[in-house]
Amino acid sequence: MTESDRMAAMSTFRLARVVLAAATFVIAPAVTFAQEVGVKAGLNFPWLTPLEDETPDITPRLGPVGGVWVRVPSAGRFCFQAEALFSEKGAHWDFPGFASWEFRLRYFEVPLLARGDFGDPASTTRMFAVAGAAPAYLLSDRTTVEFEGQSVTRSNPDAFYSFDVGLVGGVGVEIGPAQVEARYTHGLRHINTDDNGDEDRVRNRVFSVTFGFRLR
Repeated sequence: MTESDRMAAMSTFRLARVVLAAATFVIAPAVTFAQEVGVKAGLNFPWLTPLEDETPDITPRLGPVGGVWVRVPSAGRFCFQAEALFSEKGAHWDFPGFASWEFRLRYFEVPLLARGDFGDPASTTRMFAVAGAAPAYLLSDRTTVEFEGQSVTRSNPDAFYSFDVGLVGGVGVEIGPAQVEARYTHGLRHINTDDNGDEDRVRNRVFSVTFGFRLR
């Protein structure tokens, strides 16, 4: 194993410990009052808003998303749902015939959502919708630049704000303890610290598909 591989492995291990500790801190108090607790995992299809009007080709890049969720009961078909997720965002930008530039941003995300169920309450199959806000805390960043056949990867945490927040909307179906959901997260604030005006402000945009399982 090379030195860079060892450093990457250590970084991943530290990330896992941070995510686990943060998830425990956020979710554990809610579990006491929760009616339902579960896990979920899936894929992000993220992209970033352009840096400026004359932009390169922007290609969404796949990233993992997953974590735990709890639901607090309320009257009728509605409930409150809180989640603790590891969510990888970013984008891949191509300058045809010249270079490419990829951002990989890893967040600890805490969606706070209202959930509404539809259909027959006695049925084991339920349609649902979620909406709310998702504060997110930057865990790590990685930028890869390819130029004339050479590739350079580095971290530059000073280039990004450590906090982001987005609006969330999604729909899904629950069959027994299993569920599948599609959602969109619209970042409200620009994430780059190098702010030269509206045309230079980058924001997160993410479409996600996840599969989940209710544990209780």
